[in-house]
Amino acid sequence: MKRLISFIKGNLTFFIAIAIILIITRVKLPYVIYTPGGSIDLSSRVTGKNTYDEKGSLSMTYVSMVRGAPVFVALSYVLPNWDLVSTTKIAYDNEDINDTIEIDKIYLEEAYSNAEYVAYTSAGVDFDVNETKNIVTQVSSKAKTNLKYNDEILKIDDTNYNSLEEFQNYISSKNVGDEVIVTYKRNNKIYTDNVKLVDFDGTPKVGIGIATVSEYKTKYDINIETKSTESGPSGGFLTALEIYNKITPDDITKGRTIMGTGTISKTGKVGEIGGVKYKVLGAAKDGAEIFICPKANEKAAKDTVKKNNLNIKVIGVSTFDEAIEALK
Repeated sequence: MKRLISFIKGNLTFFIAIAIILIITRVKLPYVIYTPGGSIDLSSRVTGKNTYDEKGSLSMTYVSMVRGAPVFVALSYVLPNWDLVSTTKIAYDNEDINDTIEIDKIYLEEAYSNAEYVAYTSAGVDFDVNETKNIVTQVSSKAKTNLKYNDEILKIDDTNYNSLEEFQNYISSKNVGDEVIVTYKRNNKIYTDNVKLVDFDGTPKVGIGIATVSEYKTKYDINIETKSTESGPSGGFLTALEIYNKITPDDITKGRTIMGTGTISKTGKVGEIGGVKYKVLGAAKDGAEIFICPKANEKAAKDTVKKNNLNIKVIGVSTFDEAIEALK
């Protein structure tokens, strides 16, 4: 014991230094830091059979996010474009930041599902629907249900609904206070829940958010590669463009380096995203010639280009078809 005490005293400075390093790098404060991201070339991510070649490239951009260790929080006060954000501002209601990331992985699946549907319909390609899943993404604090995020809804009152719209139409035919029987899957087990409909601005609702994920089959046998670290729906728009370019003979890249961001709905609407500044800066770093984004983000993207004197053309669009025409 005396030897141990003597050893600790003799190396006290070393142990204090290790403790400080662990504190400033490992302790997590309730913040994240957004920094300029980068881009992912989709030509190798989206693959298929008998697809068409492209001379340029289509890449989705992303925001780099650093968890709030003290050392990174301190750096955010001195480094340009390192912005400190409270986790309470980006977490979904009733969820912490870790659950929010997992929920965003569900939205990523939906985004890629929507991307396939929009690309196939816009290109006039025949497809079959192999499977459709309705997955719970959020549960309101007002909801009177045992459902949790990642539950798969199988039936409502013994009826299977293949889209969110069908589900919403059925619920809206009910009254506030009515009960519906929800059959759902959790961890490969089947459950039922008697759910009382609650009032949302005079409309009966279950009080949940749902992501609809479908698997499609075409002659091109399209496959979209993802990584476990990726989440969120903002890559859906560029993925739809890449799929479309793979299955149509007219190359919309025309040899250009095109990068961008945006959500995509099943109807082809290109939706607003967050963090466009960091995505434009990441695109510039990776050599983008064109940055295509939702119309709602166009001004912020152009302001970033102007402020940082970047040589990028920004195109803002509201729909997928509008994007195809702009790139052609």
